[in-house]
Amino acid sequence: MPTQRANERDRMKVEKDPTETTLKDRNVKEVHESKILPFTQSPFREGSTSCANHESLLPIPDQVPWTSILLELAMTTALQNLAENTPILSGDATTSFIAFFVLVWWIWASQVAYNMHFHKNDWIHRFVAFLNLLIFGTLSAFTKDFEIAAGLAPASNINATSSDVGLTLNFTVPGVSSVQNYRAERLPILGARGISLVLALSRLVLLLQYFVVFLYSHHKLPSLRRGLYRHMGVLFVSTACYLIAFGIMQRTDPDTQSKAANIARIVLWYFPIALELSIHFINSDFAEYTLYSSAIIYERASGFFTIILGTGLDNVTGGLKYLVGTLSFGARNVGWDLCGAIIIVGEFALYFEGNHQPFHYDNRRLLTWFFLHSLFLICLMITILSCALLLQYVSLMRAMADIVTLFSNVVSGTNSSNLQLDPSQYPRAQDAFRKLGLPFQGFLNDVNEALRDRSAGPAFLLLFQDVLQVIVVTFQEFDAYPEGDDPLAIRVQNFLTQQNATSTDEKNLHAIVLSLSRSRSDATRWFFPVAGGSLIMIAILNLVKQWPYGKLRWARIISMFVLGVGYTLVALINIGLDESPVPDQTGNSVTDVPDLSVPVIWNFPNLEWIVPSFAGLLLVQIIFNLILKWIDARQTRETIHPWQHEKTTLPQTSSTCSPPSPPRSGSSVSRNTQVSLPRSSGEDEHRQLTSRS
Repeated sequence: MPTQRANERDRMKVEKDPTETTLKDRNVKEVHESKILPFTQSPFREGSTSCANHESLLPIPDQVPWTSILLELAMTTALQNLAENTPILSGDATTSFIAFFVLVWWIWASQVAYNMHFHKNDWIHRFVAFLNLLIFGTLSAFTKDFEIAAGLAPASNINATSSDVGLTLNFTVPGVSSVQNYRAERLPILGARGISLVLALSRLVLLLQYFVVFLYSHHKLPSLRRGLYRHMGVLFVSTACYLIAFGIMQRTDPDTQSKAANIARIVLWYFPIALELSIHFINSDFAEYTLYSSAIIYERASGFFTIILGTGLDNVTGGLKYLVGTLSFGARNVGWDLCGAIIIVGEFALYFEGNHQPFHYDNRRLLTWFFLHSLFLICLMITILSCALLLQYVSLMRAMADIVTLFSNVVSGTNSSNLQLDPSQYPRAQDAFRKLGLPFQGFLNDVNEALRDRSAGPAFLLLFQDVLQVIVVTFQEFDAYPEGDDPLAIRVQNFLTQQNATSTDEKNLHAIVLSLSRSRSDATRWFFPVAGGSLIMIAILNLVKQWPYGKLRWARIISMFVLGVGYTLVALINIGLDESPVPDQTGNSVTDVPDLSVPVIWNFPNLEWIVPSFAGLLLVQIIFNLILKWIDARQTRETIHPWQHEKTTLPQTSSTCSPPSPPRSGSSVSRNTQVSLPRSSGEDEHRQLTSRS
């Protein structure tokens, strides 16, 4: 019996095999054919070319998700390297950060603007995706020591003499400082050459893409070819500008620091961006072929916004690693980092809360909304990076305060010159030194020697050097110590290696410690403007996207604008704040101690609640928006009768499931028709339906 059933199964299997094999071969063939991509493909519809049939003349882009993801990942690489290699610790560094961000953003934005109209799933565009990855990756290599104003100011110690090189080989400090300054001032000039060449390559790649579209545009709309002529002409000019900038920097000797050459470089870098930007608005009048998809623009802009938030979150949470095992780790540190997370989540909530509203469809309105994201993202990224620096600064200052307290307790623990200090008397200080990896017994030996003869200058110099050494180690634990070629680091090294005591040693120590602390606190000078500017830009983006209707929507936008302007004006409290002491050209210590007796209000930026204050501001705005939304929903329920609600329920559901598409030329739909995104709320669609009825 089992044998009979087995034979029957074999017979049935044999009978099914021919059909299954045929279907399997057909499926394999179809899959194989679907994977065969053309080398190049027309972005236009195939069909009639008569002027009456406009639909056959319009480009149909292919939305290939993986190419968009690859473009955003490549751009993320450049931005992440920019955030790591260009810390915003000074005004010049912040300006350089913004300048480089604009270059990266425009390469991405111009490629996205092209993809919205003409991108196809062929081998050419796949190769372009690889080239864009190469372009952004190469730009990342020039983020180190990038300085937009390099060569505009006269350089100090620009020429390294042969004696300096000899001293460097002997590892003496004067020679090292001279040659390191020489190298530091040459790197930005050399990097400008590479950036110019990469920018020229990016424009050339985009020009070739538009040229391929132009080859397929025969017998199409005249305005389409006229628009392509403009795009190609502007891209040709941009490529020429960047190549000229490369040639100028190639012929410029970094040793001479030609001011005219560097001014020309800056103009040739950013003039093409303004020119290309204007062409997009000029060509937007050709509605026959330049209809921008609000859904695609929203998706790309929100994707970039999310990437910026992810980069910022990585920087904020990355600071936690410096707290473990340090002197001041506790609940306050966790609370400060929680405030940083609230800022990121708050910006996320406010941005997407306004984006659920439908667009008023208009080419220029969509382009303005898309390109204004550059200002918003600059404010957002600097806000998050400044937030990370401030959180690190607060923890560092608390650790320094603990160190100063420990030293004060040890030094003032005795007034007798005969009493010898013992480590067992200071268990807390001994534990702190152990965490820093420093010998506490050696420090006590220096203290005992200084207390034995209070008139001995060398003994007190040794004590001051011990204090500075502990502070330097603390800064290094937080990865906050300046680079070796920084004038402040050279100044610290000079003090630590000083052999002869002077009457100004205590003042010099005071000035150096103050300079170290202020080297990490300059972020407070622009945190208020950029943090408030992010709220202002969210309000402006909401206004550009759709003119608000109703008092409640106006209240939400006005409240964000007022809070943003108010928080920006807080930066005025920095007026009158004394600058950090500046070392002389030789790196020696200055003898004047800065005046710290500033008004109390000017000490506000140095308080611990700068980041918590902005986190609280965002929470207030979010709660206010929720209250407005609750009031709006309640008023809507009170004004709609039950029979009207039943009447509008069915159209509302269908509208949500199938949002209207952007209008085409020749259509009876007005250009100001509202275009709802898939994320549009039911309340907005309900208002549209009731207004029609």
